[in-house]
Amino acid sequence: MVAPNADDMPETPPRAGDRPAAAQAPFHQGQLDVLCAVYAVVNALRSVHPLGIGQARRLFNEALLDLARDADGLRAVLYNATDHVALVRAVLDRASRDVADLRMTRPFADAPALRVTGRMGPDSSDGQRRSGRGNPAPDATPQPTARAVWEALAGWLSGGAGRTAVLRFHRYLPFRGDPVISHWTAAGLLLGDTLFLHDSSREPNAVHSIERGGFVTAPEHLSDDRLLLVEPRCLHLIEVNG
Repeated sequence: MVAPNADDMPETPPRAGDRPAAAQAPFHQGQLDVLCAVYAVVNALRSVHPLGIGQARRLFNEALLDLARDADGLRAVLYNATDHVALVRAVLDRASRDVADLRMTRPFADAPALRVTGRMGPDSSDGQRRSGRGNPAPDATPQPTARAVWEALAGWLSGGAGRTAVLRFHRYLPFRGDPVISHWTAAGLLLGDTLFLHDSSREPNAVHSIERGGFVTAPEHLSDDRLLLVEPRCLHLIEVNG
């Protein structure tokens, strides 16, 4: 889980009267890294497969060693300059070799990348703009609807005990143009119109469930009662074979 532009913010010099560094709350695991995509895959597998901590640690370590062989890819991940889709695929490929035979599909792989930062409004997908990190902005192709994403996810999860999913969402606050959190997570239990997440975050404001009508799939559809944006192209449906 990561605030998109947190690494771009300069350090604030201490002021008179501030607590000394030794008295400040310690950082907890996850605050200094942006590896929620790896945790999402590992937790998704654990929700449908007997994955112990030793095997999970080996999968985590081997995935990072694989990533370290590509210096540019590693830098992009460490500095959150990517959507982490390639990392998710790499962890899934490693898991399919080392953990269990997996089948994976991306029902909305051809959907355009979202422009999730900047002012919200009808022009937020303007293909002539560029994203805040200097990458080309997505085109204006319509996004799959929230209903289509929910039906694909719910239909998949209800199809067998060995099925799970990983997805990426962006959480906003009212009157803010940028998401406060961008995060990869694992699907957990689907009960009625609520998807409970099998999530790694222990932040006080973490998202642990998604309601059927509680999210959107395009920035221009955000509203005060729908401030969660699920990115269709990042949805991975996973099945453990055998």
